Amino acid sequence: MTTKEDYIRQFQLTPHPEGGWYQQIYHSEDKYFDLESGGQRYRYTSIYFLLDSTSPSHFHRLNHDELWYFHAGQGITIHCISPNGHYQAVKLGQNIQSGERLQFKVPKETIFASEVSDSNSFGFVSCMVAPGFDYRDFELLSKEKLLARYPQHRSVIDRLAVDDTNQ
Repeated sequence: MTTKEDYIRQFQLTPHPEGGWYQQIYHSEDKYFDLESGGQRYRYTSIYFLLDSTSPSHFHRLNHDELWYFHAGQGITIHCISPNGHYQAVKLGQNIQSGERLQFKVPKETIFASEVSDSNSFGFVSCMVAPGFDYRDFELLSKEKLLARYPQHRSVIDRLAVDDTNQ
């Protein structure tokens, strides 16, 4: 059986600032000036991304769409809060009979976090961003900031947002 450590070693994954482990695997050959970002960006970027029950992806926001593709392990739940405050939880995984999806698009400006719910498990996915990911287009959101705006989602924010002292 392939373990979390096998994936981390084989794909040379390193800790991601939002949580989990990642490695950029592709980006377009060229860059262009993206008006929304106000700077040069690759046309797309793609990463491998691994989460386990001890390291979720904390709430953050991108100014571009992100596509998620499930590969292996246990299902991953993506928790989304749209700009108007609507909450949606989407489960990526191979159990399509129970409603899991193999891929999902997180729309730009959506605040989102993801986690593996089962203890001692992991999920392995790819994520693709177009225009390409750049940390200047990324915002890690604090628990305090999120609760002030979306108090109705306290239970998931308390669990998956970073503490203010961690920023």
